[in-house]
Amino acid sequence: MRLAMLLVVLVSQATPSLLFADDAWKSHRPLRVAPTASNRTLPAGPILVVDAAKGDDGNSGTQAVPLRSVQVAINKAAPGTTIVLRAGVYFERVTIASRGSAEKPITLRPWPGESAIIDGSWPEFSQSPETAWQPVKDGASGEFRSTKSYPNVRDVIGAFGDSMIGLNSYFHRSDLQATNELIDYEDWEKSKTTDIKPLWCGPGLWYDAVTGHIHCRLSHTHLPGLDNYVGETDPRKLPLILAPFRSVPLLIDGAAHLRIQDLTIRGAGYDAVILDRAEHIEFDNVTIWCGSYGVRARATGPLKLHRCGLYGSCPPWLFRTDTSKRAYPGRPNRDITRLNTHATLVVDNGREFEVFAHPCNDNWEISHCEFTDSHDGPYLGGVSLKFHHNLIDGTQDDGVYLSPMYPRHLFMRDGAEIHIYQNVFRGCLTALAFGGSEDTRDHVFIYRNVFDLRPAVLTGRPSTRDRELRTSHGKLMGDHGSPPWSAMTIYHNTILAKEQARDASMVTLGAVRADHPRRTFNNLFVHLERLPAFTPPIADLPIEADGNLYWTPGTSEQAAAAYFQKYRQSKDYSARKEKSPNGVSDRSLV
Repeated sequence: MRLAMLLVVLVSQATPSLLFADDAWKSHRPLRVAPTASNRTLPAGPILVVDAAKGDDGNSGTQAVPLRSVQVAINKAAPGTTIVLRAGVYFERVTIASRGSAEKPITLRPWPGESAIIDGSWPEFSQSPETAWQPVKDGASGEFRSTKSYPNVRDVIGAFGDSMIGLNSYFHRSDLQATNELIDYEDWEKSKTTDIKPLWCGPGLWYDAVTGHIHCRLSHTHLPGLDNYVGETDPRKLPLILAPFRSVPLLIDGAAHLRIQDLTIRGAGYDAVILDRAEHIEFDNVTIWCGSYGVRARATGPLKLHRCGLYGSCPPWLFRTDTSKRAYPGRPNRDITRLNTHATLVVDNGREFEVFAHPCNDNWEISHCEFTDSHDGPYLGGVSLKFHHNLIDGTQDDGVYLSPMYPRHLFMRDGAEIHIYQNVFRGCLTALAFGGSEDTRDHVFIYRNVFDLRPAVLTGRPSTRDRELRTSHGKLMGDHGSPPWSAMTIYHNTILAKEQARDASMVTLGAVRADHPRRTFNNLFVHLERLPAFTPPIADLPIEADGNLYWTPGTSEQAAAAYFQKYRQSKDYSARKEKSPNGVSDRSLV
């Protein structure tokens, strides 16, 4: 299995350019694509057929006389019903509160061999773009405005319809209209007390809350060394997926025993899918094009996500600093664009003052899924789950967040037990991250994963003073603000690090607390630049480590033999060996 995962890492680095020719897309070659239509057979039992093109909601919902809308079918569904969507796009925001049973679950899926999309966007921008836009006479070069007004909308979130690569939602029209792509100030000597000049970060939108019109500009980007946007600049000539801020294409609200299969979910605003107090929910082979967030789960479980793609909206020309929070109180900075996907999956829960303070999210399994192209990947802290055989790729910051975002209710007694195994982490700044003030009673098991920290992450936009792209390579573990770390058992992992780490064990022996043991065994730590010094575990803390292999190019036999010598001759080593004879790096090698 380890060899197969390594081959996936090596081969897939070239996948986008091999799979997608640039001239096949009006915007940009896709970073991800939905799978081809599934031939999953229809189950026995009652079905309701829906056809967006030929159906009528006054029909009975048979194959001969289908319904037209998904929501009407959901409202008619009894336990055991399978709702089958014929090929097409369903411009709806669907709510499911229906409750099946273990013996008779409710299923929502396409017809065998056909693809169906639930789309929360405004249809005119993808179905008839030629009439949806008009040039702005007094605007910037390439600036268009929606023909219609869309009043009383907080903001607009969008993507290219052909490639599903995300558009920026600019907070200020001055940035939408900018031509400058480099960080610059009117006076660099006043950079601490003034804001940067207007900045162009690539194709995007700006919503005029006064008139209700949506402004769009698809001008090219030009930074050397970047995967720039060089596609169509006229929004009338290609489809766009634009949705209001509060568009939730799929809301599962108190539903039970529900199966979602083989569908595509797109047209999200802030959240693409919300699960609220749902039980026994299964997603299988579902593609979710995230808004600012992909899946938001609250008080939900059991939950299974299998073979799903949660694809974010951060385009390849966007930097981590473009989407970061800049408008802090007391500072002169403005936010540029912050609505690209912040996280592909987030967890939430009721608090003590709420009617639904209990239960918490729990009993999850997430397998064979992809979490990509976002600021952060999934947030898993505080949820007992198995997270395995997944790909985490292209995150500007954290791959997986392990800190709980809320207190795990006392009714739950112990902390969560989190198993993270046989996954591939690639192209993230911090693969395993902690942050927030909540203490944790979780025990995290991390094993048989491949952490490929070699790909570069676009961390900082160049400036007029320094025109080089600011990139960073990832680290295995880290935190924001020194929060409490969970108890962890880490074994049989392969970690490939391009940048020099702080210590040879890549922080797997750091940030340990009393009563939160750390066990690190039989991992392969590959340091491609230089092998840093071995940092011994702090005395009197519950740390065990052994059987780890530390490798770097060009290490001599003499240097390898002497690497642990100083530690193994120390008093701390002797004292620790008495307490834990199998956990003192006796069998670790260089």
